[in-house]
Amino acid sequence: MTVTGSGEAEAVPDTAIADLGAEARGADAERALAEAGLCIDRMRAVLRDAGVDDLSMRTTQSSTWTDGSATGSSRVVARLGLQVTLHDVAVAGDVVGAAVVAGGEPARMDGIRLEISDPTEPRARAREAAWADAVARATQWATLSGRRLGEVQWVTEGGADAAPLRMGRVMGVAKAMSVPVEAGQQTVSAEVTVRWAWGDGADHGDGLGSARSLG
Repeated sequence: MTVTGSGEAEAVPDTAIADLGAEARGADAERALAEAGLCIDRMRAVLRDAGVDDLSMRTTQSSTWTDGSATGSSRVVARLGLQVTLHDVAVAGDVVGAAVVAGGEPARMDGIRLEISDPTEPRARAREAAWADAVARATQWATLSGRRLGEVQWVTEGGADAAPLRMGRVMGVAKAMSVPVEAGQQTVSAEVTVRWAWGDGADHGDGLGSARSLG
């Protein structure tokens, strides 16, 4: 008999990842890139002053394009991306808000997501819950069929962690020195598929068979 069990465990995120950027327009690519670059430099300076090291900041997708929709004359738009990893969720909103304000009009904040830096412990708890669920399901099916569970023949792990929490997209210059960031909780999920052999003889007891010892 093959049964799939599922389990979950809750954990509090301890890392905030902010996707920042700068978007500037100019008569040519050189001017647009220069203005966007100055904005990024200002944001980097504030982040460094807040204790964010260079290894926690990295360049993300950057591009230029021509936009002639606004005035009828073509202008070059430059977009530079900066991703920042903050290891203190409690102050992440203050740090991100200050950086966006310092960046000025070209500054952009595309979103903040919260993550669990080390999901090992909640993932282990989710696996335990998934195993218990699989044993309970198999035990019930064995009882309903009047059989006993035998030895486990194989186990396959499945499932995935829940998607990180995300804040909505916020464009333009921040109006305050802090962006609201609440850690909340994230759910770590696990699934396990287990195949049991049938045990010898019919089950005339409570139907638990060898599944009792596995749980």
